[in-house]
Amino acid sequence: MPSDKLPPVAVDRRGTNVDEAVAFYEDVYASQDIHIGKPTADGFTWRCRAVGDDDELTLGTSAVDANRWGTIGQHGTYILAWTTTPGIVLDVDTRDAIAMPPNVPVMYPSGRPFEFNAAPGTQHMIRFDGTYLENVAAAQLGAIPGPLQFRNLPDPEQLERLRQVIRAAAPELLHPDTGRWRRAAVNMLVAEATVDAFHATPDVDIVFHDGPATMRFAQEWMVANAHRHITSTDVAQAAGINARALQAAFQRHADTTPMAFLRQIRLHRVRAQLVAGEAPTTVIADVARGWGFGHLGRFARYYADTFGERPSDTLRRPSR
Repeated sequence: MPSDKLPPVAVDRRGTNVDEAVAFYEDVYASQDIHIGKPTADGFTWRCRAVGDDDELTLGTSAVDANRWGTIGQHGTYILAWTTTPGIVLDVDTRDAIAMPPNVPVMYPSGRPFEFNAAPGTQHMIRFDGTYLENVAAAQLGAIPGPLQFRNLPDPEQLERLRQVIRAAAPELLHPDTGRWRRAAVNMLVAEATVDAFHATPDVDIVFHDGPATMRFAQEWMVANAHRHITSTDVAQAAGINARALQAAFQRHADTTPMAFLRQIRLHRVRAQLVAGEAPTTVIADVARGWGFGHLGRFARYYADTFGERPSDTLRRPSR
């Protein structure tokens, strides 16, 4: 269990060298294609400050005194951002280009690389760990976690509530002495408000099965602990019943077993990583083992039976 005294991750980088800025932002955005243009008349400066938890969310500010453009890569996170001045366009040269209005939070496109163009200025952003925000959205909707889809035009009332939550949360999130448990509670408030404002929904085909309350709890517990090495006995103990009763409930109400349900959750998590990954850097075997599939041959068969294609086909498919 983490200590309440663990410090948050803090970054404060600045400079006047264009090449250093390019290298920094390419690392931040998992890109090899970021460019910075001619500096302003006063010269070139850049600064990026951020404080937060790598496994939950990070709140930061980025200021660059020059035009920049290029490609933002897929990096396993979700980014909520707002700018103080006009001039930033996401997904440029597409029908769905997003021109960021000043002081209006927007979600970056996710699950694929995209092109951007930005005028000199300052941008604030909240970077959510992908798994964290997906679990928050799933818990709110009573669904299985998966890659999130966001509404392009958020609900105005919920968007205003999100602004209020961020304003109230920012002083605590940016303060390095905020305790770990308090920070986690505030992180959750911001994540839930973001899910509500943009109607974030998991893009998965698997749903919870109806049944008694203990069976529902067992499914939710398996979703939250799918990354761990767990057995049917572990699930039954968490649900407060014996393994035989849990097995019978799944068989009666879902025509499946607890471990088969867990396998489906894990298969969808593997698929989400393969969809978001790139062939040169994503190793299918490592992803599969990371989600508890020790026998790769059986994993490949399960994957093909569930999704109608091989894992390598998913990984090689062009980003949507």
